[in-house]
Amino acid sequence: MSTTATILADGIYRTVVDRIGRIDERSQRVWGRMSADQMLCHCTDQIRLALAQKPATETASWFNRNIAIHIALALPRIPLRNLATPTDMRQGNRGLGTKPVNLAHDKRLLLAALADFRQHPADQPLSPHPGYGPLNRTQYGRFIYLHLDHHLRQFGA
Repeated sequence: MSTTATILADGIYRTVVDRIGRIDERSQRVWGRMSADQMLCHCTDQIRLALAQKPATETASWFNRNIAIHIALALPRIPLRNLATPTDMRQGNRGLGTKPVNLAHDKRLLLAALADFRQHPADQPLSPHPGYGPLNRTQYGRFIYLHLDHHLRQFGA
């Protein structure tokens, strides 16, 4: 994938939907602590935050808003390592992340959130990203792709 891959591009979107379809009950994580259904809910939450369907606490520093976001969006992919998950999206008792129901249900939620994002009117603002601050539709489209790619690779899809 190029450094301009975005979930707004039809071909990228179809590829990501196919990769989501490959996640099943046998999918094992390569790194991290989330199960496959937790990962699906976590990815859904990120999109729902952008669409203001889920509240989030913005803690973006000046550095993240003005420098780090441009570096992050230019990378070909998120590095393979454990990254700190914001409390708003964290799973478990201390987090506010959506709790899994079952894999089929959680996949449907993620696919619906992706469709909602793609259909979001370009002239309507999106909610600020908790760690990077305000992003436009193009930036969020890129970030959503990077986030999904990272977690789908986490489960071998």
